[in-house]
Amino acid sequence: MARMKWASKIAAMLIAFLLAGCTKSAADSTVQQRAASTLFDQFETIFYAKSDLLTGSGGYKQLSQQDGNTLRVPFAYFLQGLDVLGKSASHEILGSTSAALMGAKDFRPPQGPTGFGDVQSRFCYVIVLGSRTFDLSKVASKSDAMSSAEGSIWKWSVKGTEGHPEPHIFFATQVGHSYLLISNSLDDVHAMSTKLGSGTAPNLRRFRDWESISRHEVWGYRRYRHTEESKEAAGTSQVTPDAEALAFYADPKQKTGVLRLFSPTGDTAEKMNETRLLPPFKVAGSGVWETVIPLTGNQKSSDQGFVVMSWFGFGVSV
Repeated sequence: MARMKWASKIAAMLIAFLLAGCTKSAADSTVQQRAASTLFDQFETIFYAKSDLLTGSGGYKQLSQQDGNTLRVPFAYFLQGLDVLGKSASHEILGSTSAALMGAKDFRPPQGPTGFGDVQSRFCYVIVLGSRTFDLSKVASKSDAMSSAEGSIWKWSVKGTEGHPEPHIFFATQVGHSYLLISNSLDDVHAMSTKLGSGTAPNLRRFRDWESISRHEVWGYRRYRHTEESKEAAGTSQVTPDAEALAFYADPKQKTGVLRLFSPTGDTAEKMNETRLLPPFKVAGSGVWETVIPLTGNQKSSDQGFVVMSWFGFGVSV
C-alpha cells in the first residue's frame, strides 16, 4: 500500500511538471505570435530569429560565418545600437533575449552625397524577453549613452553610416515582462507598445503558410504594399502589382534557404527568374512559386544571400 501511495505521488508530480512545461511553451508561443501579428499589421517586412543567432558573430549551427552573417542582416541596426550602450547593458539585453522579431517599411535610397550605402527604412525590433527580472530602467542606469526621452521611453544615438551620414536615433521601451521595443521612430514605439500591451489575441490568418514558415528558427515575410517611391531601393524592381507576398526561411541542418513567392500569376516569378541571380522559381502549388538556395559558405552563396535580403528591403547600393 505504501509503495502504491508513493507511486501515485510521483505520478502526480510528473503530470504537474509536464503540464507546467506545456503551459509555459504555449505562453511563449502566444507571446511570439502576438509580436508577429502586431508587426504584420504595422510593417511591410518582418523577420524572426532565435537569440542564438544574435549572440554570436561566427557560423550559425551548420552554416558558415558568411551565411550566418547574411541571416543577421535584418538585425544589423539592433546589434549596432547595442554596441554603443556598453558591455554591461548590451550583455544584459542579449542575455535576456529569447527571440527577436523586426519590422521594416518605407524603404528609401541611401542618403548622403555619394548615394552609396545601405537602404534606409523605418524599423522596429521586438525583443521577446526570456527573463521576468529584466528591467530596462536599470539597464539604462548602467549606460552613459542612454537618456530619458519621455515617460518610460529611453533614447540614444549611434554614429552615422555611409547610407545615413546623420546619427541614428534609437528609442526603446519595455512592455510588461514580455517585450523590449527598439525603433528609429518614436511614433512606432508608441503604436507598437500600445498594441502589444493590450493583450489582443494574435491574428495571423493573412500570413500565408504561417504554420509551415514559423516553425523555423530564422524566417522572413514581406507582404507587398506596392507603395514604394523607389522600387530599386525597396528591392521590388521585378515585382508586379499582383504579387502578394514573399517568404523566406533558413534550414541550417540542410544548409539551404527557401524562398517562396505568393502571387495569382507567374509574372513576378518570371521577372525574378530573368535576373538569373538565384536558382529559378518553380511552381509549388496554386499561386505559389518556390526556389531553394544552397547555403554552402562560398562566394556564390554569399552573393545569393545578398540578393534575398535586398528583395526584402535590406539592400546596399555600391
